[in-house]
Amino acid sequence: MIDKFSTEIIKKNFNNAALNYSHYSLIQKYFAKKIVHQIKNLKIPTGNWYDLGSGTGFLADQIEEEFPKQKVTRIDFSSKMLFKNKNNSKKLLWDLNNDLPLVNEKISLFVSNFCLHWLDEPKSKLKNWFNQLIPGGYLIVSVPTNKSFPEWRLTCEKKNIEYSGINFLKPKELKDIFLNNEIISFDIVSYKEEFDNVFDLFRNIINMGSQYTPSNRKTVKELRLMQNSWPQNKNNKVALTWEIGLLILKKNELKK
Repeated sequence: MIDKFSTEIIKKNFNNAALNYSHYSLIQKYFAKKIVHQIKNLKIPTGNWYDLGSGTGFLADQIEEEFPKQKVTRIDFSSKMLFKNKNNSKKLLWDLNNDLPLVNEKISLFVSNFCLHWLDEPKSKLKNWFNQLIPGGYLIVSVPTNKSFPEWRLTCEKKNIEYSGINFLKPKELKDIFLNNEIISFDIVSYKEEFDNVFDLFRNIINMGSQYTPSNRKTVKELRLMQNSWPQNKNNKVALTWEIGLLILKKNELKK
């Protein structure tokens, strides 16, 4: 459960990270390109397109580059992230924990890349977004799953240190919200990052604005213990493995 106080902390973290976010958000860019590739294979009806939790606008930019006649409205609660979007882009400063202020909008596409897990009651938010689509419209979401960060969890277990990462949803929890004929595909993709040491790993998380945790912050002593126990590859690098769910949903068309 992410309460109002926690939401303000998360917003502050992303505002502070906005200036250099594009440099560090490699995994977000990787999956943004995957989302664009998926869109190219869909027959999306005429309507408005929105990027929910758009950040600095990389995904929306990629979509508009691929579909130059289609404008994508970027929605985010971080004013500094939105400020980094293109000057001529359509932007809306809005906290996605609240219902979308899109009354009487003809929405044929929602995309959301690495946003859902930051929201309170993410399953209900996902369902609400889906319900706002026009018949035949699509919702495409990338979200980390509960199998992310096995190296981090194992290290904490070995050294009896509290795991301070976010507990992500299980893929089944997301699938169970929808009817089978509403789910076009749900791919699980593994993505591995490598760093020279644990300190660089956690510094990268901070540089992306993703450091919020309901747990206590790790002490230097705890970080050193983790550095000594974290699994290393043959190049003496430490890895952080993500498991990402890429979910594509389609609103059933009205029967004629």
